[in-house]
Amino acid sequence: MSHQEQIAAQTGEMLGAIERFEMEYKSIKKGWDLGAKELWDQMVKMRTETTLPDGTRTMNDDEICAKVLAVKSGYIKGCGFGPRPPPSSTSRSSIDEMSEKNKELEDKLEDTQDTIKVQQEKIDAQNVLIQELQEQGKKFEQFMATFMNQQASS
Repeated sequence: MSHQEQIAAQTGEMLGAIERFEMEYKSIKKGWDLGAKELWDQMVKMRTETTLPDGTRTMNDDEICAKVLAVKSGYIKGCGFGPRPPPSSTSRSSIDEMSEKNKELEDKLEDTQDTIKVQQEKIDAQNVLIQELQEQGKKFEQFMATFMNQQASS
């Protein structure tokens, strides 16, 4: 286990992509793999350049690695992380499973849309009731004002 891995294990922190790249391509005994040191230097430089004086960063390690190492087909070459391209052939059973899951999700979506429609109808009915009550309140205030004026004049 490397020194960085030991520190990460002790603190409970995850290593950043740049540190993972260093662990992958740098050996204590052999040094850096051919060309990897240059790429790592670019990553460290870019990390420094994208760190603002207050410590916030405009690019995270994954974005820096993707930029330096060039993303191809959803996989970041040489970094050993990130999404892998899907297998070239998909089995019939997995297609059936995906179709079944798709059907379940469509049913759930339809149920959710029905629930939203019912809730919207209730909201609309409540808004109508609120308007009616406001109108009745205004009429009552007018009645009371008229009543008070009549009481004052008699």
